[in-house]
Amino acid sequence: MQNTSGQTFTCGPLVRELLDMIGLFDRVQRRFHPAMIQRHRETLHAKARALEEVKKRLSSESPGLSDGPGCEAVLRASELVLQACGTFGASDDIQEGIFSAMRAMRKICRAREILFDLRYVSPEIDGFFRETPRYRQQGKSYSRREGDRIIHFGLKADPYARGNASLFVPEPTGRSNPLSLVIALHGGFGHGRDFIWTWIREARTRGLLLMSPTSLGKTWGIESPEADLECILGWLDKIAEDYPVDRSRTLLTGLSDGGTFALGCAMLSSSPFSAYAPVSCVLPPGDVSRAAGRRIRWVHGLYDWMFPVDRARRGCAFLKEAGAEVVCRIVDDLAHAYPGEENGPILAWFDSGPALPAP
Repeated sequence: MQNTSGQTFTCGPLVRELLDMIGLFDRVQRRFHPAMIQRHRETLHAKARALEEVKKRLSSESPGLSDGPGCEAVLRASELVLQACGTFGASDDIQEGIFSAMRAMRKICRAREILFDLRYVSPEIDGFFRETPRYRQQGKSYSRREGDRIIHFGLKADPYARGNASLFVPEPTGRSNPLSLVIALHGGFGHGRDFIWTWIREARTRGLLLMSPTSLGKTWGIESPEADLECILGWLDKIAEDYPVDRSRTLLTGLSDGGTFALGCAMLSSSPFSAYAPVSCVLPPGDVSRAAGRRIRWVHGLYDWMFPVDRARRGCAFLKEAGAEVVCRIVDDLAHAYPGEENGPILAWFDSGPALPAP
């Protein structure tokens, strides 16, 4: 494999195995259940052995492997993924097993960060961070336009500081048209720096601004959302100073507590977002009648072990009765997780709705 400068990318076989391993983590997370932690762990360990074998083989065949273009970073990402496999489910206690899975997924997010920096070294890595079928349909080919980037606000001193935000900015098109914005909210104990990866492919492919803020506390202020909402709107104002945000086209989405918080925002008159796409969550306490007229697409897993699906169905019914425009999407094979394949349908639904009047 050659990169765009004509240099041979000797880590190609390792990249393929590494991307497959990250994809497996995504599939495990999608169907994760506390009672199946050890089974999930066995699945991951079987794949990890293959990754380790490729890594050892390439290292023995190419003693200077880490000196190749981008290979040192690929090796670091591989080590993080292998550490994640060791961390995942490393306890017989169910509660500790859940937290070990969360810690493992954080390592996977760090591996994604490393690989994302190589998107212009390897077409294979570039394709991993795009909606590949849509990318091909648009007739685009791999190029070295390095305009897109991720910016972490306020994270230099503390990579997991609360109340900060991560932003993806698409590559410039040469036009000054305002850009739609997706605001993606993490679940309880999560962080925007990690959750931004759930939407990066769609944002890159479609040229969307993507912001993933971090809650002020360990989770979002569900019963009193005003403080977290004020913080999010502050970041929105800051971003709008430098980038062409289309404030009439803003989507607020989130997973678990992030989804519940998004619904809470839909019940606030001060919430300025065009549409709401909560995932794997519950209806928060509050005056549901205030959600009248809001556009909401609620996605929930049939096998959600944290929030049973009937609670989602009832929540959708309450919102509809209150006058909200609601789509209730139940995903048959989804547990308590974020289904990345739903991003496309969410955006199609979002794009089909009217823009909000200019503020």
